[in-house]
Amino acid sequence: ASGANAEELVVTAEKALEPIGKAAKAYTLQCVSHAHIDMNWMWSWPETVSVTLDTFRTMLTLLDEFPEYIFSQSQASVYSLVEKYDPAMFEAIRRQVADGRWEVTASQWVEGDKNMAAGESICRHLLYTREYFQEKFGLKPEDIRLDFEPDTFGHPATLPSILARGGVRYYYHCRGSHGPHLYWWIGQDDSRILALNGMPWYMGAIEPKITDPLPEFCKTTGLKSLPVFYGVGDHGGGPTRRDLWKLREMDGWPIYPNVKCSKLQDFFVLAENEAAEVPEVRGERNFVFTG
Repeated sequence: ASGANAEELVVTAEKALEPIGKAAKAYTLQCVSHAHIDMNWMWSWPETVSVTLDTFRTMLTLLDEFPEYIFSQSQASVYSLVEKYDPAMFEAIRRQVADGRWEVTASQWVEGDKNMAAGESICRHLLYTREYFQEKFGLKPEDIRLDFEPDTFGHPATLPSILARGGVRYYYHCRGSHGPHLYWWIGQDDSRILALNGMPWYMGAIEPKITDPLPEFCKTTGLKSLPVFYGVGDHGGGPTRRDLWKLREMDGWPIYPNVKCSKLQDFFVLAENEAAEVPEVRGERNFVFTG
């Protein structure tokens, strides 16, 4: 109505919806931040170096400004170039990793193609990446049990066997599947990895619509948590201050699920322990850009 007090209307509506709010708070949006960096898509290697350094400099600043913030980053290649071109930044990242504020999600040197690459190549990605993080960060293979592949266009049937033998337990992808959101992916030798088919997408901002997939995801998995991936990407960037301010604000909304910063591996551990009957899938997951 004209002249109505908006704040009073909000309070009245929230009071009327209080039972829904109590139900909503039984659910959690586990917000996993990252910066998607295409190593050599539409730019030169020097620009890749610049993008990575600029992005990580911003992430370190945000980690100082927001005590609750957690940043996740894959691709051993980006850590290696920071070590080479900005040793001081590399040391700052090592400290954040040791403190649990920076999650390493890399079991591969790059988020690379899996269809055209030979099995030997993928194995060497695992080998060199494991060696690198053991030497530089003191992280054993069991500390990094996931393979983060949001933008990989195809996932061959041989992959579960290769990854499982390399210490990978969890696999995240966004492209290449119209199947279950959470499933055991079974290899040709009966190796298994717990796979998450991301929904809605692997990049984006923190805004109210991040709850949209929650009912379907929780209904099909039996979980009460939904992983939400956020951050500017392709050309780096990562989360913004606006994302983190909004995350804080939305967590305080009474008629809304909990909104928390999270590590990706923490979600997978939760899912493995608490998900209802998880379907098994065999074969390739190549429904986008097949071959």
